[in-house]
Amino acid sequence: MIFYDPPDYYDPPGGLILFRSSIPMNLLLDGEHNTESHFKLVNYQIKQIRAALAIAMLLNRTLVMPPLWCRLDRLWYPHPGTIPGTMTRQPFLCPLDHVFRVDVVMKELPEEKFGPRINFREYSFFENPSVPQQVKGLWLDVQLCKEGTKDCNVSNSLKSTQVLRFPRNSTEETFRSVFSSFKDVKVIQFSSMVDVFQGFADKAKEEGFRNRVRRYADFWCCMQNHSRGYVYYDMYRDEKPDLKSHLGYSTFG
Repeated sequence: MIFYDPPDYYDPPGGLILFRSSIPMNLLLDGEHNTESHFKLVNYQIKQIRAALAIAMLLNRTLVMPPLWCRLDRLWYPHPGTIPGTMTRQPFLCPLDHVFRVDVVMKELPEEKFGPRINFREYSFFENPSVPQQVKGLWLDVQLCKEGTKDCNVSNSLKSTQVLRFPRNSTEETFRSVFSSFKDVKVIQFSSMVDVFQGFADKAKEEGFRNRVRRYADFWCCMQNHSRGYVYYDMYRDEKPDLKSHLGYSTFG
């Protein structure tokens, strides 16, 4: 059957990870709803999702994507931000394929060039009644903290029932040593993805990951008064602080 998901879709090998997406209110509501404010909001979320993808790859877990917020709709022709005549309230929860090329995320790519495949699930995954109780019942909450503060040390001991305090900006080695003790835990939820991971120590692994996720970003369409008014998202826009605009690269006509 076309729309049938096998049991391992709801209980994937290696388990799942997710995180609580935290977005500053000013990114959602301040100023006009325009391309600049829209890309500023989406770029903030992309950076967190990129970190989550890296940790999912590192721990060999499937990432449950967070809800994605947009300030502008995506269409296939120039528009003022929403479909004229509709009552779309901005900002709004937007489909994953408004920002990401889902077909590429799911595509088999050569591991020697792009690193291991990173599986994902939709943000509403746990609302699906097909998710077994054995998955929902084995849950670990990871609370990020500043290393050196009270109860914030590199350890695999739990602060309380199913709660782990874990330092921000941890290394690949730290992730492996700590979370190797929780391979039997079905779900690991991080309190945030802001400044959670330093990056891969191995240059080849880092390059493969970058090669992979760079292809995940799609484009937004379309600006008015331009013959080609679509603008591409950039998975590494935060590494280009000298750019005045929050937009990725564009194909303005």
